[in-house]
Order: sequence, then structure tokens, then C-alpha cells
Amino acid sequence: MTPGQPQGGEPVPLLQHLYDSPFLLLVAGVAIMFIFFTGWGLYEILSLPPAPLP
Repeated sequence: MTPGQPQGGEPVPLLQHLYDSPFLLLVAGVAIMFIFFTGWGLYEILSLPPAPLP
């Protein structure tokens, strides 16, 4: 039995590697939040109306 395969001989799904590794899960969580909040902030900035100048 190799480390990357279960006893049944079938390959381990790609997301199972992510769930089994806490560091990959941490990186994925930080990356998703960074992309989400950056996109949200850019949307908020671009959707602001122009400020009236005196």
C-alpha cells in the first residue's frame, strides 16, 4: 500500500488531500478570504458616486 492510495486501490480524490493537510487548508482559507474581501472592497470603491467638490 502506498501513502497516496487507500487499501481498495482506488486513487485519493483531489479535495481529500486538501482536507487531510491542515497547512493546505489554511492556505486555501486565507486565499479565498483575501480574494473575496479584495473583490468586495474593489466593488465598493468602484460603485461609490463621485464626490461633489465645493
